Amino acid sequence: TFQAHPYLVSIQGKDGPPVICGGALINEKTVVTAAQCLAFYDVSQLAVGVNNGERIVEIAAQSFNPQFDFVTMENDVAVLKLAESVESGFIELASKVPVNGASGVVTGWAENNSLVDVAVRTINAEECGSGDYKYSEDEVLNTMLCGLASNLQACNGQPGAPLVVNNQLVGLVSWGYGCGNKGNPAVFTNIATERSWIIETANKL
Repeated sequence: TFQAHPYLVSIQGKDGPPVICGGALINEKTVVTAAQCLAFYDVSQLAVGVNNGERIVEIAAQSFNPQFDFVTMENDVAVLKLAESVESGFIELASKVPVNGASGVVTGWAENNSLVDVAVRTINAEECGSGDYKYSEDEVLNTMLCGLASNLQACNGQPGAPLVVNNQLVGLVSWGYGCGNKGNPAVFTNIATERSWIIETANKL
């Protein structure tokens, strides 16, 4: 599966696994991940695994969205600048929210550190918080979108693991109650609403 997701990176301790978070390369030196991956850890102890951890790259600079709220999980997005360039694949940032029901794939790590793809159907914040699911409208904010896993239980998605629709990065695993299925969507950071912050920050770091 790794060849299929060359943009995928892991965020882990400098000594290697376990993987604490996922992320996505948007150019040869920039990773997008969840803010919680930086806010809740000592970043000086972390590194980025590229090509399924075959190469470990130091983090040169990082910033998470100052509007990140660890109670509501609003604006759960961060940018890492790598200490050296990585020549693997990159992924484009989505500029608009996918339509409801769009097919996407979330890629994360299973317990044995093998990659797992979970197929999801995307749901916008308005529908996700409408009461049809387990969330209320004051929980699913416009910096978020939801995804319903079609088969597998989407339990193992590490924070920051990328949600991809039509070869664009539309979301990052952020939070959710239990597993992302059985009418219980997983909640993702909505990349379209964070795009300008990501680009601005990546250019500054």
